[in-house]
Formats: sequence, structure tokens, C-alpha cells
Amino acid sequence: MRRSHKEHLYKAAFKLFLTKQFEGVSISDIEEKSGMTRGAIFYYASTKKELFKQVIESFIIDKQKIENKMSVNGHATLLDFIDSYIIGIQNTMRSMQDIIDELSSSNASKLYISLILQISTHFPELHEKFLINRNNELSIWCAILQKAIESKEIRADLDVLNTAKHFIYLFYGQSFLDSLSFGLNTSLLKGQMHDFYKLLKKEEQS
Repeated sequence: MRRSHKEHLYKAAFKLFLTKQFEGVSISDIEEKSGMTRGAIFYYASTKKELFKQVIESFIIDKQKIENKMSVNGHATLLDFIDSYIIGIQNTMRSMQDIIDELSSSNASKLYISLILQISTHFPELHEKFLINRNNELSIWCAILQKAIESKEIRADLDVLNTAKHFIYLFYGQSFLDSLSFGLNTSLLKGQMHDFYKLLKKEEQS
């Protein structure tokens, strides 16, 4: 299916915002990268800042919503949820494969994390949306863990909130570490989550 002009513009602008700071991207840069006229660009966004917000919402805020990565309902076990979570991350990465290929996976990962940090520093309203996504994901992990406790899949003595945070920290921590080398290794992340899951199943020590 042929991409819309807006989708084409957003992807071109996102590549520029990834590789340069917000202040370093000019409308001329966006014209050249997208092949669109200034008038066409401003049809979709009245200013560069407005375009930046729209692009970040499309490529970071929306893509990082857990509901957009995976189905959050219908999982019989915590382990099933973990595996679906990893598949959701892989699908999200595949949806941006052409960007990853253009920049190289390691560089794309570094730039992606750098852009998130730029958002938190200069665009508080976008950062707030990012935090809302994270807190929503935390709530979903808590609900899944509570269900696993009630079904006796994992130990009953666990602190649900802290355990949920640990799963999320595994994702963000591995994302950061892998950004320093070859980009996120989802197989390694899956292995770490499975290892942590095994610890949750261990019998309490007497």
C-alpha cells in the first residue's frame, strides 16, 4: 500500500530528529529529506516544533504504548505474557527496520535513547505522555503478576510493584547497554526475563 504524504513526511523528519538535535534541524533540511515543499510540510504542521511533537508522538509515544506492541489480555500465564512482550518488542523494531538499516542498528539505538533524553529535557508535555505510558505498562505488569500469584504460578511473598518494576528495568537496562554495542538483542532480553521468572518460582527458603 502506498504511504500517505503525512507518513512519508513524519518518517523523513524522524530520521533528521534522530541524527540531529531539535535546534539543528531546519525546515530546509526537512524539505530536502522529504522531497516535499515548505507549503506541503506546513499543511501537516504549522511550525517545526509542532512537527517535532507529531513525529515524536507517532514514532516514540505511540509505538511505546504496550497496547500497540501486544495484546495485554488473554494470557494464561506470566510466562506466556513475557514471551508475548518480547514478540511485541520485536514487532515494534521490525516496523522501524528501514530506519534501523539506514542508520545501523547500534547507532539507531543510541540515537533513539538520546532523543528520549532530549524530550525529557526540552519538551515536558511529551515527557509526561511518555511517563503515562510507562506507568500504564507498570500497572499491566502488576495485574499480570497478581494473577500469577493467585494461580500459584509464582511465590505469594513477592512485592508485586517492585517485581513489576524489575521486569521493566530489564527492558530499559538491556536497551541502554545494547545501544552501546549492536542494538537491542531481544534474545538476550528474553533469556534474562526467563531467568528472573525462574527466581520468582523458587520455593521460599526455610
